Amino acid sequence: SDVYKRQVSTQSTWGMSKKSQREISEEPAKENGLHSKPKKDHASMKIVFKSLSIIVICVILGIWSEISRFYSFSQAHGLRYWSYKEFFPAVIAMLLIFFYRYSAEYLLRGWIDKILDNVKYKGEERASHIKRMTKWVCDIIFYTLTTLFGYWVLWGTKYLPAELGGSGKCSASLESYPFQEDTPYIREYYLLQIGNHMFAFFDNLLFKRGERNFYEMMLHHILALSLTMMSFQLNLVHVGSIVLIIHDPGDIFLCISRFYSDSKCKKMSVLICIFILNLFVWIYLRLYVFPSCVIFYFFKTYFSFTPEAFSVFRFTVGLIIAKQVLLISMHIYWVIIMGQRAFSTLVRKKKIRTCLLYTSDAADDLLCVDLGGRRIIKKK
Repeated sequence: SDVYKRQVSTQSTWGMSKKSQREISEEPAKENGLHSKPKKDHASMKIVFKSLSIIVICVILGIWSEISRFYSFSQAHGLRYWSYKEFFPAVIAMLLIFFYRYSAEYLLRGWIDKILDNVKYKGEERASHIKRMTKWVCDIIFYTLTTLFGYWVLWGTKYLPAELGGSGKCSASLESYPFQEDTPYIREYYLLQIGNHMFAFFDNLLFKRGERNFYEMMLHHILALSLTMMSFQLNLVHVGSIVLIIHDPGDIFLCISRFYSDSKCKKMSVLICIFILNLFVWIYLRLYVFPSCVIFYFFKTYFSFTPEAFSVFRFTVGLIIAKQVLLISMHIYWVIIMGQRAFSTLVRKKKIRTCLLYTSDAADDLLCVDLGGRRIIKKK
């Protein structure tokens, strides 16, 4: 064989703690400086997401008072508008979602424990991953129901475009804005979605502050919550509902791929098919339909306002456009991350198949062990 093998230790690592095993496996990586770049990259991205979150919050607080101009405009022209009192059902929805998710975590814990990979996850890591998989199951159920509810509400309307399976046009969602017709049950659908984004925001803020991607998800939740609330108050629920339907299916397939990846009965061929489908849904809906069917027509509408309407909407609608551009930038970032992780997973599976024997710790480090339990590092 052209591959030379070097044993990290002449003694078996079976009796060693997980920390000690990791220290042994990481020695070559530390010598070559392999860990420094990912840590630096994560630290820099953390600063970026934190800074963007602060900037977005400051801009939102500075412009939110402009919504009162829309109320005055609506009263003068006899338009429908929704005040802050209308958000009370959304608060109720948030509390119900909170109860649904945390009660499901308790009820599904035993079932998740049976199907979770026994080799890869053990101890405290297993307990935390059971909680994570329970969240994915809840997300799959919730986003499936909201997607079906959204299609039921919007089916047959002139603004459900062919790109999403409807018979309407993308431009119709902003046609004649702000003079738009009402759609039955669209208010209830919208308030349910606002309640879900409220839950996601406070759940991340209160219970996930120590997680690695805290600021990344906080920026996303700030954008999602502020976009849904502002669009609701500015009577942009037609185009806002299209945005919600665009985003929900991607979360369904993402959670399915994550859940199946960590189950102990998975097959690599099925996992690859699920991931390809998930990546296609994300790219098609979030990177194609969202900019071409929503952001483009927002720009077109913004520059076609009458002088009177432009004086009312120049800041609020302009801010919505800016937040949508920032949101799609995050989508591009996530698609790249998903592609990188998929590639590393495929490479990892290939390496693991060449091992005579491997522990979950060795598999996590992309290393092999021989039949005596000793680590083997392959040199080129």
